[in-house]
Formats: sequence, structure tokens, C-alpha cells
Amino acid sequence: MISREEGKTKMNEELEALVVSERELDRKLVAEILSPYVRLDKDACDIRPLEAWLGLRTDLRILVYLLARKAMVALGFGSKAEGATASEIALDMNLEQGTVNPALRKMRSEGALERAKDRRYFVPNHAVERIKGMISKQ
Repeated sequence: MISREEGKTKMNEELEALVVSERELDRKLVAEILSPYVRLDKDACDIRPLEAWLGLRTDLRILVYLLARKAMVALGFGSKAEGATASEIALDMNLEQGTVNPALRKMRSEGALERAKDRRYFVPNHAVERIKGMISKQ
């Protein structure tokens, strides 16, 4: 027979599984999303695309790129900021600005990205699960 105290503890554990924190990054989930597409070069503070990267649509590549930047900041890599402006994304990813801007607007409207006051786009922690779903649907 389960005591009342044990039952309370079990309910608390079940409820705790629902808790998320905007400040905490699910590192395991980020690694799971990024691992097929990129490697993070600690020495050069750079993102190294893998072959599967080429199979992603441009909007999803941008998400992976921004998520990789987030991971690099979480790991304490160099001076790269977590977010990036549309111009920085276009330059770093060798994309046309006319391709980047509509993709960023679309992903922002879908809740996968946010834009800071300094006009840098970034992946909020709460959107990581959503990004996983977006990539898996491709």
C-alpha cells in the first residue's frame, strides 16, 4: 500500500516533468537536433555543416544555424552572440538577403524565432521543441 506521503511525492514528480524554464536550455534536445546537420568548431568558433545540411530547406538551415549559435554560447565558445541580424545570417550562410528576410519573418510568425531590440534574431529556449518538429516534418 502506498502511503499518502509517497503518493504526494509521485504526483509532484509527475508535475515536475511538465515544468520548463525560459532560462534553462535543454542541451540534450539541442544536441539531438543539431547532430545530423552540423559540428561546432571550438577552435575557430565556427559552425561546420555536414552533408545532411544540404538536404534542409533554407528556412530550416537558418533555424539550425541560429540553434547552433545558441549551443556555442551555452558551451562558452568565443565571442559569437547567440542571435544574429538578417545581414549576418545572409553573410555567414552565403545567402541572398532577399531569401533571408522572408524566411525570418515566416519563422518569427510561427513562434520559432524572436527578435531582440538590437534586431538580432534568436531561438528562444521554449521554441526548441517546436524546431525539432519543424525539421522532422520536412
